[in-house]
Amino acid sequence: MNIFPVPYKTEESTGKFNFGSAVDALISDSFKNEEAIELLGELWTNFTLGVGKLNIVKSGQLNENQFLIVNKDSAVDFPPLEDGFDYNLQITDDRIMIEGADDKGLIHGFSTLLQAIKPVNLEEGKEKFAIDCVSISDKPALGFRGIHVCVFPETTLNFLKKVILVSGLMKYSHIVLEFWGMLKYDVMPELSWENAYTKDQIRPLIKDANALGMEVIPMFNHLGHATQSRVMYGKHVVLDQNPKKALLFEPDGWTWCLSNPESLALLREIRKELMELCGPSEYFHLGCDEAYSFATCDICKNTDKHSLLVNYLNGLSEELKQDNRRAIIWGDMLLDRAAWGPEIVAYSRPDQRTHEIIDRLDKSIMIADWQYNTQEPKLPTSEHFMEKGFDVVACPWYDWKNVLSLSQATKALNASGLLVTTWHTLNDHIVLIPYAASTAWCTEENLNKIESQQLRTTVASLQRKLVPVNGVYENAGWNRNEIKN
Repeated sequence: MNIFPVPYKTEESTGKFNFGSAVDALISDSFKNEEAIELLGELWTNFTLGVGKLNIVKSGQLNENQFLIVNKDSAVDFPPLEDGFDYNLQITDDRIMIEGADDKGLIHGFSTLLQAIKPVNLEEGKEKFAIDCVSISDKPALGFRGIHVCVFPETTLNFLKKVILVSGLMKYSHIVLEFWGMLKYDVMPELSWENAYTKDQIRPLIKDANALGMEVIPMFNHLGHATQSRVMYGKHVVLDQNPKKALLFEPDGWTWCLSNPESLALLREIRKELMELCGPSEYFHLGCDEAYSFATCDICKNTDKHSLLVNYLNGLSEELKQDNRRAIIWGDMLLDRAAWGPEIVAYSRPDQRTHEIIDRLDKSIMIADWQYNTQEPKLPTSEHFMEKGFDVVACPWYDWKNVLSLSQATKALNASGLLVTTWHTLNDHIVLIPYAASTAWCTEENLNKIESQQLRTTVASLQRKLVPVNGVYENAGWNRNEIKN
């Protein structure tokens, strides 16, 4: 069976579960995720190529987090769910049974089920589909399986929906959304470009993410990257629209000014708006990487820079705790460039020495350790952060060997998990989504079964079903054109 991520344990048997255009299903009446029920029905239609309809009804006869489709009345015995497993999926010639450890486990089981559907006859009025008989017991290798997605001015809502649904289908536990000037805030219009999306345009996508079992982690850069634009092109969302806002930032505009109370107040309001939009989550990502111009204004540079930064970060952490959230920050500014080899990302410079604050930081802050050059299953930087008392998620990018090595290192260290980053390359490398998900979910044996070319064509097939194009060329695939200008 062509299922991603490859399930932990699969036992195939002879026979098929056959069904037509209309299917009735039962789900535990204790299942509270109404958005999931709605989306699962929609996806069933998509995966039956616009033909099928799944009528899901709540039932008190099922135990918690159970899902059932039967072709004929008979006694139903769900296979026992072993401790530590996420879900069981059993398909026989007369029934489909899913049991999850929780509501997310049930959703993960359904995500597997969707991928197993095969068309048999698509003649109008005679539509028929089948699923091979199989028994699947599944569980992830890592608990935190996150993906970081940037919303650029070039990111269409159609593409963003595909990314979110593919990520959910691949059983990511968390998705970090970072809007690069592409969300309209109430607190200040200059925080977004004119073509930015409204909250009402983004809310349905948040709903989709939650419906597929993902927590949405809001992100806004609270130190460097204050431009909300890539440094290589020199744009600045706020200052290109209103230069009079200059004192919110350090002189070059790249970093927020931590000595300006107006900056702190603005960032506080931004956090509130993002948390309201993205809904409940355990985390908030504060960024804080590549702060090249930290404490360079006339006020900041004449203060105790380390105390300024420590008080700022610990203060942010305490404020987020009031909202029952944990802060996440990138780890590069806490690594001494002089102490690590050239393959390690470390941005504490001799003139800043920001790495010296690490022992003063609140240990409830989670460190996102982005190391893009690592090719071996060792991660000394994450080990360093863990020895200092922090929870760590390792963060790979783009290169398959980098993704695999960081995943292996995370498992070896028993770190919190993986947060794959995508930045500006996602359109060209969307196949990274299922591969990174697989490295965080699969055993090494199952991971070795994945072939890169097979994965690319499979992703193309999946996104076509998740978000049907209906003949619109610009919405097809994951890039607007066949040839780049």
